[in-house]
Amino acid sequence: MYEIRRYQNCDAEDVRTVCLSTSNIRICRKKIIKNALINVFCNYYIEQEPQNCYVAADEKGQVIGYILCAINFDVWKENFRKTYLKKSNNPVTRLIGEGTIRGMQDFSKEFPAHLHIDIMPEFQGHSIGSELMEALINHLRGLKIKGLMLSVGADNCRGIHFYQKNGFQELHKGKREVLMGMRLRDNTIV
Repeated sequence: MYEIRRYQNCDAEDVRTVCLSTSNIRICRKKIIKNALINVFCNYYIEQEPQNCYVAADEKGQVIGYILCAINFDVWKENFRKTYLKKSNNPVTRLIGEGTIRGMQDFSKEFPAHLHIDIMPEFQGHSIGSELMEALINHLRGLKIKGLMLSVGADNCRGIHFYQKNGFQELHKGKREVLMGMRLRDNTIV
């Protein structure tokens, strides 16, 4: 049993644990890599935009999955660079962070929001990811956000299929990553 709910500040350590538990085990043994993954893929979202984040929690309240979101690429980029990249003495954080910015930059006007989603491996395949996605998409539509994007590893066939099943389309395919997007409203004047 689990529930989908908004992120709470008490979930921070669980979210970081899920982030590391779903990453490549071999590369995550080094502290510099662990810190970079947490700084790039968790900290900004849960510290600066917790109102745009959701978790799946088990019956004991422990987070077993999450979806984290920044709703405005330009605001995220400016704050992420200033607060997380420039102040970091971790070169891996800066490298991955700048790569993340470059990867999404060209599509940010049409798809201003972006997400990160992770589910503990033992809970994958039970619709938790789709329920987290639905909660976030409904939230973003309520905010009148026009588009949502994400990046997934080019070799992650299961992930790509999951995103396609949930309404995302390929925007750009690179050697290592595929950028995917979803329109949340049409381009008519609202």
